[in-house]
Amino acid sequence: MNRQRPSTSPVALVLSAFLLFAHGVASQGTGCERDECILLTDCPKLLDLLRNPTRENIRELQAATCFIEKRTPRVCCPAPPVTEPPKSNNVSLLPPNCGLAGDVRVVGGEDAPIDAYPWKAVLGYRIGDSPEIHFECGGSVINERYIMTAAHCVNANILKARDLVLTVIRLGEWDLTTEQDCTNTSGHRFCAPPVQDFDFEEVIEHPSYDTRALFSDDIALIRLSKPINFFTSAGYIQPVCLPPADFSLSAEARSQGAIVAGWGVTERGIQSERLQHLILPFAEKQKCNEVYNGRLVAEQICMGGEAGKDSCRGDSGGPLIVKAGSIGEISMQIGIVSYGPTSCGQKEFPGVYTSVSHYRTWVEENIKP
Repeated sequence: MNRQRPSTSPVALVLSAFLLFAHGVASQGTGCERDECILLTDCPKLLDLLRNPTRENIRELQAATCFIEKRTPRVCCPAPPVTEPPKSNNVSLLPPNCGLAGDVRVVGGEDAPIDAYPWKAVLGYRIGDSPEIHFECGGSVINERYIMTAAHCVNANILKARDLVLTVIRLGEWDLTTEQDCTNTSGHRFCAPPVQDFDFEEVIEHPSYDTRALFSDDIALIRLSKPINFFTSAGYIQPVCLPPADFSLSAEARSQGAIVAGWGVTERGIQSERLQHLILPFAEKQKCNEVYNGRLVAEQICMGGEAGKDSCRGDSGGPLIVKAGSIGEISMQIGIVSYGPTSCGQKEFPGVYTSVSHYRTWVEENIKP
């Protein structure tokens, strides 16, 4: 069998010549750690210099040589330049103009003004094969394609156990019993535009829902089957603002409480036909956690604890709102109605809400145009 003939390539010839000069440099050392001193053939950047043996390239090779082993040079291979990944051109899909509504003054559990909460959504379900729609949960508009709600309002296992089928997402609603919502104010009759009903394209439940604690990560997104027509809604359908991930309320803002609104069960024990709203006080988390036997997680907040004032069954998934901005003109959703005592409105027994700021990043990562 013929032996392979010794290489006489230009690179081999240059390497031989280079070795004559490299011994002296290598004996002086380069300051490179022993485990960083690698074969020249394993360093593409320096090997390329050998293929183009200009005086400057040879000098750079000599300076990088750290050891000669059996006529094979070892070098301190320079690290590749650190390049930042291309900056994303992604723009947040959450609208900058949000949280705008009429002036709202809340006294207690009472009918909300007809135009007070234009981001409110109400979720309608069928029970089994019945054609009748039952409005069992709430939600909020966060952009033209997405509704934010509680995960337990869309969880497949929960709906199956109750024989419920999510059927419609309704926006621009106020009175569930009327074809068109109208109200009389100061002797004038005002009517809202017709409601907008939507089917859904996709439901995105938080992957950790109910795994870390009772109703933990109780948040979900519903992608509507078509965009919301904000123009024809004449301001009666608008997105709410979401807080930034690092959001925290000032002591003054906390002292004012937060607003919850929905069509849930009232103090009379029946579901409200008209949208109700009330102000709830912030409850101290440590005491609230004691009430719930230490089962709360950091991403949950507590509200209420006053007798007769609470969100209740049917309000689930709805927004908890604070007024933000320099003069309080913007409404920001800081919570999602999650769960509470079986008998709503018990003294010293607050309700539990999903803290929206903790999920701002998750929301933005899961919505698409």
